[in-house]
Amino acid sequence: MITWNELVLAEPRLRDLEEQARAEAIKAQGDPEWSFSAYWSYTLRPAVTLLVGWKRSGADAPQLRTEEAWHAAISHLIGLLPESEGALAS
Repeated sequence: MITWNELVLAEPRLRDLEEQARAEAIKAQGDPEWSFSAYWSYTLRPAVTLLVGWKRSGADAPQLRTEEAWHAAISHLIGLLPESEGALAS
């Protein structure tokens, strides 16, 4: 099982996404109109897709182009967000 720390070592830009997700979680707490679905669909998922999972391009770090890496990354990042529809994201 690949861990978040292993992912970040292989792809340091994931740390930036983690910081963005933490900032988004703070923003969401004070915004009754915040939408997990909108953030997931238009911001987080496209950003993660470039870095981890089967759509990642390049020959480096093949461990990042796996379903296991994808699920580890989104599980960690979604876990930082307010609970709502997060369990439904994939």
